[in-house]
Amino acid sequence: MYRLYILILMIGLFGCNNINKETGKPVIGLSILPQKYLVASIADTLADVVVMVPPGASPATWEATPAQMKSLGDALIYFRIGHIGFEKAWMAKAAEINPEMKITDLSENLTLRGMSYDHGDHSHSGIDPHVWMSPGNMEIMAGKVFDELLKLFPQHQEFLERNYSALLVEIEETGQFAGDQLSAYKGETFLIFHPSLGYFADDYGLLQAAIENEGKEPSSAHMIKIIDMARSKGIKVIFVQQEFDRRNAEIIANEIEGQVIEFNPLSESWPDEIKNLSLSLKNSFQK
Repeated sequence: MYRLYILILMIGLFGCNNINKETGKPVIGLSILPQKYLVASIADTLADVVVMVPPGASPATWEATPAQMKSLGDALIYFRIGHIGFEKAWMAKAAEINPEMKITDLSENLTLRGMSYDHGDHSHSGIDPHVWMSPGNMEIMAGKVFDELLKLFPQHQEFLERNYSALLVEIEETGQFAGDQLSAYKGETFLIFHPSLGYFADDYGLLQAAIENEGKEPSSAHMIKIIDMARSKGIKVIFVQQEFDRRNAEIIANEIEGQVIEFNPLSESWPDEIKNLSLSLKNSFQK
């Protein structure tokens, strides 16, 4: 509470006018880097973007710094991704610091999938928060971003429409690429440490098996169960997000004579990440 008081005091001292005082541009707040791909692709240089969860950090546990909250004091709008732990912990404070900042939830109008546990960044009613890993969801979210940016910059309608159209083409091509790689493997199971690919798996008819047990480090019994499952299905690859500890995944990989492959669902280079992930999954299914 004391930290929040200091943050509010800082905003009061520096003012809140929705403009970056160094660049003179409107400020847009975001939670994660994949959102920056959407906003920057459409807005381009019209606005400055503040991303709250930095590279390598977990959206489940990241705590905003005073400098970040000060930046949000200048934000005109904040696009939240929906149900990550960071937003649950910090959005009310951000709104208190900048009551004029509009908060738009990009997960609205999406078909959300549930989780089998309620822990960490899945703490919002058991909802899977990784909505951006579905190209179909990204198309819907891009439309919501475009609508809001058009309200902010109506004088740049033609510019925004052109950028939005190009973005949709890129998202559609990315989704088609993934579909082309994975169409022959519907029903296949892949092994992952943290279950961040549920929406992606649903899009392409795959099954995701997680090493995490109820969002926690796996017990010895759960590890044995996972090893037996992997052996029975001939799984030789374990996918791990870059920011997660690899140790348990490597133990299982050694037992199944497999390998651990890192991927980054929080990359700003969303098309490249989806394409690389698709190729890695395809290779893992080619037994």
